[in-house]
Amino acid sequence: MGSQSIFQPRSVSLLCLIAALLASTARAQTLATTLPLVLPSAIALDAHGNLYLAETANHVVRKVDPTGHIVVVAGSGVQGFGGDGGPASAALLDSPQGLAVDAHNNLYIADTHNHRIREVDLSNGTITTIAGNSSSGSDGDAGLASAATLDSPTALALDSKANLYLADIRSHRIRKISFGTGVITTVAGNGIQSFDGDGANATAALIDSPAGIAVDSSGNLYISDSHNQRVRRIDAASGTITTVAGTGVAGFSGDSGSPAAAALALPQGLSIDQQGIVYLADSANHRVRRIDISHGTISTLAGQGTQGFAGDGGPAVAASLDSPRSAIVGADSVVIADTGNRRIRAIASDGSLQTVAGIGAPTLGAITLSGPSVVSYGTGRLVATLNSATPATDSVTFLDGNGAVANVLLSSNVASLDISSLPVGPHAITATYPGDLTHTSAQSTVFSLTVSPLPLTAVIFPASVTYGDPVPAISGTLNGLLPRDQSTVSATFAMATAPLSPAGSYAVTVTLAGTAAGNYIVPAAPMFTVTLAATTTTLTVNNAAQAPISTVNAGDPVVLIAHIASQTSGVPTGLVTVFDGASVVTTGKVNSNGDLAFISSGLVGGSHSFTASYIGDANFKVSTSSPASLTVNGTQGTPVDFTVTAAGSTTQTIVSGASASFTFNTQMQSGLSSPIILSASGLPDLATASFNPAYIPPGSSNATFTLTIATPKTARLERRYSVAVAFLFFPIGLIFLRSLPRRVSTAKLLMAILLVFPFLCCTGCGDRIYTDRSAGASKSYAVVVTGTSTGSNGTPLKHTATVTLIVLPAN
Repeated sequence: MGSQSIFQPRSVSLLCLIAALLASTARAQTLATTLPLVLPSAIALDAHGNLYLAETANHVVRKVDPTGHIVVVAGSGVQGFGGDGGPASAALLDSPQGLAVDAHNNLYIADTHNHRIREVDLSNGTITTIAGNSSSGSDGDAGLASAATLDSPTALALDSKANLYLADIRSHRIRKISFGTGVITTVAGNGIQSFDGDGANATAALIDSPAGIAVDSSGNLYISDSHNQRVRRIDAASGTITTVAGTGVAGFSGDSGSPAAAALALPQGLSIDQQGIVYLADSANHRVRRIDISHGTISTLAGQGTQGFAGDGGPAVAASLDSPRSAIVGADSVVIADTGNRRIRAIASDGSLQTVAGIGAPTLGAITLSGPSVVSYGTGRLVATLNSATPATDSVTFLDGNGAVANVLLSSNVASLDISSLPVGPHAITATYPGDLTHTSAQSTVFSLTVSPLPLTAVIFPASVTYGDPVPAISGTLNGLLPRDQSTVSATFAMATAPLSPAGSYAVTVTLAGTAAGNYIVPAAPMFTVTLAATTTTLTVNNAAQAPISTVNAGDPVVLIAHIASQTSGVPTGLVTVFDGASVVTTGKVNSNGDLAFISSGLVGGSHSFTASYIGDANFKVSTSSPASLTVNGTQGTPVDFTVTAAGSTTQTIVSGASASFTFNTQMQSGLSSPIILSASGLPDLATASFNPAYIPPGSSNATFTLTIATPKTARLERRYSVAVAFLFFPIGLIFLRSLPRRVSTAKLLMAILLVFPFLCCTGCGDRIYTDRSAGASKSYAVVVTGTSTGSNGTPLKHTATVTLIVLPAN
């Protein structure tokens, strides 16, 4: 068998791919030869040398690039259906078993157990369904493929016109989706599971579970009629179906003879090269066979028929395969899905066989992983130990889910992995070893690792502002970023403060952005402080006309005005105390303008030094004014006093029940610091006193007030004696005395009192009002009027005046 008749030159050499896959360098990407595969079934190649494989049992489609690295292009690894219209790598697939790639960079997937054909636009990674729905069946011919039903599509192929063929295995048909129109039709099989129809139209033929299809350059369609143990061809011109290989009896025979006389066993995947040579995965014979249609011969290309794994690096025909499902021809090799061995293997142009993806069935647990289960981002290591008594070569690949972390060379059967670059979140780490000449492949159990965010400290600028000042824009820096992330993490700062926000502390919200932002956290929000504003207190001394003064005569009014001003903005509130030296003059709240005014007319003679002290509030600091000096002309140290004197008549006579009014004068009130409070004492019983005005306010030198006394009405009683009534009791008393024993003298005495008592009581009987107004019946009262106040120096002051009130009884 000449190699020129098997391999055709292409732009990308698979020998380069194999060489790259064999390189033992530590990289952050996954080498295809270090990733365990589970049931790899379908394979396809694109024009750029990328190899696509359907990993059926993991429900994903992977791509191996020409450098030997493997990535997922479709499927999240979760069995199911979903994701149309979104990223293919996040979609859900269910047991994909067929692949094809067109010239327009579209990947077609037979999503077998979802009964759909799905298309991935490799330029943007989006996945859509182009045929089938959730129901299984074989309806919809002559209509749009998207409305048809399929039943477990298994294999795909494209012709030169971009028409897509699919092997609908459980409906026992081959169907075609026409390019451009999307219309689906049946091109082979009538739906009955059996064998018949050779030499007639393919649509009337009986097929049994077709598992492979391929189209040659002339448009002829080849079918692996798997359970009929045949390879059949549909002529493009006539539509007639014929058998080209297989006798219909499962077995192995016929190499170097006629394909039609050869025995096959569960033929599956097919491909055709440019010379029309067919490559067949003779699955149950554990071989890949080559059918030369033009010469009418069949031969074995790989596999010696023993089910198992062996032969890498040696001749392909001497190797052991395990249930291969696909075989496709590339630029300078034939690539095989060695499904049972969980590998993708390639036959080079020199006829040697090599694994290009997968590590086979590794010994689970032969590698152990140790390390912390929780680490902070940017820290930590995991150690993989190969459990072997002999030194092993090659590298250990650490996998995080389906993606590689790194390849690390073994040293004394130990590989240490720096996990400081793993992003925040949960990770399922496994370690795989591809094996060497003396060690089989191995895989660790899953090691659960959690990477927690790395705490940062945010420092803001500025950190504070004075109350009343404009609120500045906040900027800041992050302390604790790893050097590698300095350019990939940024922060914005925001706070809920506004002009005239109250003094206090405000938490600043720190929002991280950038590709590495998710790996960090700012656990403690920086605090922005609004500090108390400084104030200025001023005190002015004015006269009554509000003109500033430095000298005043004793008794003249003095106006003290304290003003509290913010050194930023806003108006201070709260209390101000005005002092005269150490003595408190007044305390009060400032008004809305920040002012407090006090008027005094009772300053003592001499020098005065006034200050105003502001105690501050929630937003403003305390402050004290400069001293304000004032000289009061008058007697040094003598407090200003007042007098109370009666004016007019000081004696008045009234009849009981009438009122009397007295007039009084006060003088020298200007030095008082409080009103003159008036009171009266010495009044008649039940009499009331009232003053008008009720008190004398300070401020004027003279004032007059009136005292009015209202008396109650009283009367004098005259008694008449009723002797007749008294004598009524006399006989009763005598009878009582005679009844007593003679020895009871005390009782006789009491009886005598009883006899006299009625006479005494009866003297009040028959009273009448006595109208005698003689002078002997009047009564005189000395009424004392008292005025009390406080001097400007705080000295209590009290003065009195006395008047006389004579009250005559009423008629």
